[in-house]
Amino acid sequence: MVDAEQRLWAPWRMRYIGGGATEDGCVFCNRLRAGNDVESLILLRGPNAFVIMNLFPYNTGHVMIVPNQHVADLADLPFEAAIDMTLLAPQVTGALRRVLSCAGFNLGLNIGDVAGAGVAAHLHQHVVPRWVGDANFMPILASTMVIPELIPTTYAKIRAELQREMTANATCRAIVLTDDDRSVVLQDGALPTATASEKQPVWKAALGAVQSVAGDLEIAGWAGSERADASAGPLALTLRAVKVTDAPGREVVGLTEALDRLDEREAVILRRARANLAPSIAAPDDRIGQVSSS
Repeated sequence: MVDAEQRLWAPWRMRYIGGGATEDGCVFCNRLRAGNDVESLILLRGPNAFVIMNLFPYNTGHVMIVPNQHVADLADLPFEAAIDMTLLAPQVTGALRRVLSCAGFNLGLNIGDVAGAGVAAHLHQHVVPRWVGDANFMPILASTMVIPELIPTTYAKIRAELQREMTANATCRAIVLTDDDRSVVLQDGALPTATASEKQPVWKAALGAVQSVAGDLEIAGWAGSERADASAGPLALTLRAVKVTDAPGREVVGLTEALDRLDEREAVILRRARANLAPSIAAPDDRIGQVSSS
């Protein structure tokens, strides 16, 4: 009998290994045209380039900087797109450092099939966070990377940080759901809010603001705007709580009742929170994501 703790669960990789992640057309162009950036894993849209998560990452927080225009080679890249990609790199690495406390990065372009490009027809730059000791026996001996966090959770953390960079807004609404995902915590009749300090990541500020609310909290998804561009609305992160403690002004309210009581803007945020929930860490699955690339 093998204990559950001895099993390495990474079911989202099966689609990539088995070839089930392929699709018609260019995966990057398809995502750029799609309406929901959360489902597409787009973290930030710029005038000439965008940032997207890799659904099958080499490391947690593996993202790609991609030109909006469908070109395969640097020689064909418009000057404006080259500038935007260059300017996005420090913005992305700065956000990733705050979010993940990584020690370094690998940045690179694989140009052409022979160089290992998974999507050779559309140029893209990889940004891979690195930590001391991350190349342990698993990738070296077993050719297996251990990704310790679900994709929707990592997306939410990075999306909040990049939107903070884009809008200069560090205040975030924290949607705290009970562990059955059927009730939400209100503070004085509204969703709790938190403001990150200069060097503090938004997700840690949100967690700290509601730490007294509940035990065993986890970031469970993004609840802000679907569109990751300059028109993005307020920062909003969903958290899941195992238990909620009593305090003045605090109440646990069913989702239907909460939607009736909240103002229209906060009701929209609550609906998004419920729609974009990551699965429980006890039962990982492949509920969102479409992009696979080398």
